[in-house]
Amino acid sequence: MKYLAPAYVYTHEGLQKNKLIAIDDAGLITGIIDSSQAVAHEQIELLPQMLLLPGFVNVHSHVFQRQLRGHTHRPLSRQDTFWTWRRAMYAEAQRLTPELLYEEARQTYSEMLAAGYTSVGEFHYVHHQVDGRPYDRPNAMSEAILQAGKDTGLRVVLLMTAYARGGFQQALEAGQRRFCDATVEQYLARVEALRQQGYQVGVAPHSVRAVPGEWFHAIAAYSREHSLPLHVHADEQVAEIEQCRTAHGCRPIELLERYEALSPRTTIVHATHATEHELDILAQYGSTVCVCPTTEGDLGDGIAPYEDLRAREIPLTIGSDSNTRLDPLEELRWAEYSARMRYQRRRVLVADELAAPGPLLLDYGTRRGAAALAIQAGEIAPDQAADFVAIDLEHRQMRGWSEEDLLDTLFFGASSEVIAQTWVQGACVYRRNA
Repeated sequence: MKYLAPAYVYTHEGLQKNKLIAIDDAGLITGIIDSSQAVAHEQIELLPQMLLLPGFVNVHSHVFQRQLRGHTHRPLSRQDTFWTWRRAMYAEAQRLTPELLYEEARQTYSEMLAAGYTSVGEFHYVHHQVDGRPYDRPNAMSEAILQAGKDTGLRVVLLMTAYARGGFQQALEAGQRRFCDATVEQYLARVEALRQQGYQVGVAPHSVRAVPGEWFHAIAAYSREHSLPLHVHADEQVAEIEQCRTAHGCRPIELLERYEALSPRTTIVHATHATEHELDILAQYGSTVCVCPTTEGDLGDGIAPYEDLRAREIPLTIGSDSNTRLDPLEELRWAEYSARMRYQRRRVLVADELAAPGPLLLDYGTRRGAAALAIQAGEIAPDQAADFVAIDLEHRQMRGWSEEDLLDTLFFGASSEVIAQTWVQGACVYRRNA
């Protein structure tokens, strides 16, 4: 047993001081006790002038896209959109090998840890060789990502992505061949192989445009059978919605309901252009939404319907998506800021009209994210994984903080530079250089 002794700790009861967090040898929190209860022989690590928060959860990442950072802002066409950016992304995907993917994932996951992410949902779809043929080890690319997580100390939940076609009633493009399995049975066999090896996995039909109905039904049934998360892109692009309406006479989230793909295990990635009716459907099924504000801003996708999401109490989570930026404070800040711009008022993402945003933003970035990935983390509480970020309260960006406004000072006045340590499963995996 060991103990951490921060100046402050944030639990479901709020901000507390003079507490010890007890951690067992398995890396689980066993209790939170008053510091006066410590005895001399116990192993205590002092964290003076630090605030201990639950580790942030990155629900949606495409790790290989980190290589595109800063390289897609020169004009790609007369009017750049997601669709022109996608061509550059496909080109990047073509050059990957298991070895290159491992190295890119290792570097990016190290960057995530330094930013305060302790877990990531890796929405992984570069599966096969460039011509679409499987590697001799069919999960070679997945194994590269999982090894990178192990070597850095970041918890990786591999969201194995299914991809079957180029679009509604469209054949595959050349750049999509390595994303696709020949049949849904082959896809599920690869998922099952990883699950049997003890890896944390989820299923991720890429989108309604890339995955047909019969695949969705089989994948959703597998998710139910094994209680696995199911993540899917939906309502990210207006063009996608119009194509769906033309092909099926309904919108993407309505189609997901037809496919029996919605449940409390389901996370809709983006939902940027979801209608009130679609959000009512998500609320009915208890599904989650993952927003990715820095990527949505980078690609010009639009602003999510935050007020409608909050009013329906739809669980909200964050993801770094294309990894244009890796900073959970920035993702959460821009969720609130872009909501303010959309609705032209302040304090949109709050628990009630008299509350400050900080506590709810923290909940979105931690507990809700952990639930979306079905991991035992996201809170500083007994029986949860000992995943923490230690905030340096003496950092210049935290100057002037008060106990009343501590979380708001963090989310609206600081960047991830204030993170001094990151802990995963009871081990300190990142320490900022002095």
